[in-house]
Amino acid sequence: MPRYFFDLHDGVTVHDEHGLDLSDIGAVRIEAHRALVGMAAQVAEDTDAVQIRVDVRDEIGDPVLRAALLMVSEPYTKNLYQSALVGTHGVCGRRRI
Repeated sequence: MPRYFFDLHDGVTVHDEHGLDLSDIGAVRIEAHRALVGMAAQVAEDTDAVQIRVDVRDEIGDPVLRAALLMVSEPYTKNLYQSALVGTHGVCGRRRI
């Protein structure tokens, strides 16, 4: 089974030196998503926005997958809600980012 290395980025880069043996790109994607969820769960309470990324490379160092997650928290205000409605193109309450 091929070995894949998962480098984590959340303002600080952590290079995976051990890797995981995984059967295919689907298994790599699942593991990358699990890593993102785990990283997101550790975000500080007072953080309004966070961008985290996992870069996956194979045994020879070639990139095979990049998975990223952007989370933004905004306090609900009347003005924010009204501006969200203006730019929705028919999708009530959602803004384009």
